[in-house]
Amino acid sequence: MKKSFIESKYFIILLHFLIWSTFFVLQVLSFQASLSNRPVRIDIDPDRFFYRFVFHSVVMIALYYINSLIFIPKLFFKNKIGKFVIAIIFALVITLFLDYFFNHYFGYNEQINGKRPPITIYIFLFIIAVSTSIKSIQKWFENESKQKRMIHEKVNSELSFLKSQVNPHFLFNTLNGIYSLAISKSDQTAPAIVKLSQLMRYMLDESKQQFVNLSSEIDYINTFIDLQRLRLFENVKIEFNIEGKSETIKIQPLLLIPFIENAFKHGTNSTTECKIDIDLNIKDDSIQLEIKNDILMARQEDEKSGFGLSNIKRRLELEYPNCHVLTTKIVEKKFIVKLFISIK
Repeated sequence: MKKSFIESKYFIILLHFLIWSTFFVLQVLSFQASLSNRPVRIDIDPDRFFYRFVFHSVVMIALYYINSLIFIPKLFFKNKIGKFVIAIIFALVITLFLDYFFNHYFGYNEQINGKRPPITIYIFLFIIAVSTSIKSIQKWFENESKQKRMIHEKVNSELSFLKSQVNPHFLFNTLNGIYSLAISKSDQTAPAIVKLSQLMRYMLDESKQQFVNLSSEIDYINTFIDLQRLRLFENVKIEFNIEGKSETIKIQPLLLIPFIENAFKHGTNSTTECKIDIDLNIKDDSIQLEIKNDILMARQEDEKSGFGLSNIKRRLELEYPNCHVLTTKIVEKKFIVKLFISIK
């Protein structure tokens, strides 16, 4: 999955630039404020304020990245809150010691009013708060992104598993039909093998794609129906009607064929008059498939068990969430499947 802008290195660079720009501005403002509160009689060398500015910047930058790269990942994120607080307090003590040493070295101790806490404490707390907040937000986004990737990978894995279950199902049923032709020494055996090779080529090549042209899927269905006609007897009537143009529509591969294959599996035999009606209505923004097949008495228990359509139902839930309607019902000893898919 493509990373969002928040997870990109450009956002991290921009964020750090904004943080340190804000920090430097606050440093300048704090020093100006401290200057305005000092006695006018004291002559203050501007260079020393520059040195102090550089010193504070180096210390606070180091503090920011120590907290961001060590304290937070190794203590805060691992729920070692007590040790995290101790580490922060230790860092504060070290920072105040360095600040005192710097002030003493440059003779600032005599000039600072001791009635208020040193400005260093406020800057320290600001840096700790900012680094902890930003690192926590980054961690949250990383967890969200990781969870989305895991869900995406799980869905793809489940779809691959479902498709792998569908394809052998076609193959085994078709081989059984060709076997019957071969046993009866039918002249249709060779054409049936050619049709099977066409089906296998489609399953091996096209089914790997995320989307295929609906026209290709229809060609595949026609090939499958032709193959079924070769092995079926004259007592089985098949009608496949298409309304609309399929050239500009794309769908997931092998999405419609399970319903049609299921009708042949459960709605035909060699002794009973059977009929399968397949109607495909194509519009610019939707497709609707309706299949009717007779319910044979010997297969009624299988019909009630769901026709083995659980796999394709799951695929529809994953590939067309909230964009499809699938209904199955029995009317006058006919099993009827209706599938509506909204194409966006």
